[in-house]
Amino acid sequence: MSPIKAVGRTFAGLAGKTGKLFRQGDGGAIAGYELAGVEVLGERSLRRFTPEPSPSATSKASEKPFNISQILHPKTFLYIIALTALLLFQIHNTLAIKELSKRNEQLREQLRISTSISTAQELKARELQSIRNIAGSALALGLNSSAVPPVDVEP
Repeated sequence: MSPIKAVGRTFAGLAGKTGKLFRQGDGGAIAGYELAGVEVLGERSLRRFTPEPSPSATSKASEKPFNISQILHPKTFLYIIALTALLLFQIHNTLAIKELSKRNEQLREQLRISTSISTAQELKARELQSIRNIAGSALALGLNSSAVPPVDVEP
């Protein structure tokens, strides 16, 4: 018994129907099969599928060729000019924002420097004011400043 016949009987038994699962046609080649009484492959030949051209593809080919004059209307140029102007305006605004942010950063740095300078001057003014207050309090007590310079003692 050939292996194809044995397989055919096994599958026919699994389907629950008596009949041929594999038909032996041209020299034992598999040509088709029946499953539960419905012919699945039938007498079709096993060849590659080549699609036929669709009607829309043939109609596109039959249309007239591309005509550039359809897009060369004054209205199209007006749209292009308007869009270009908007694009240039947006680019100008973006560059202006970048320039303003640089200037803002420079002004912040100058503000920090001037704040630190004014803070230092304020501390110096408070120190001088406290020295004047101490000198005024010493005069009120009858103490005078000495003409002899102070002596620094180092340990």
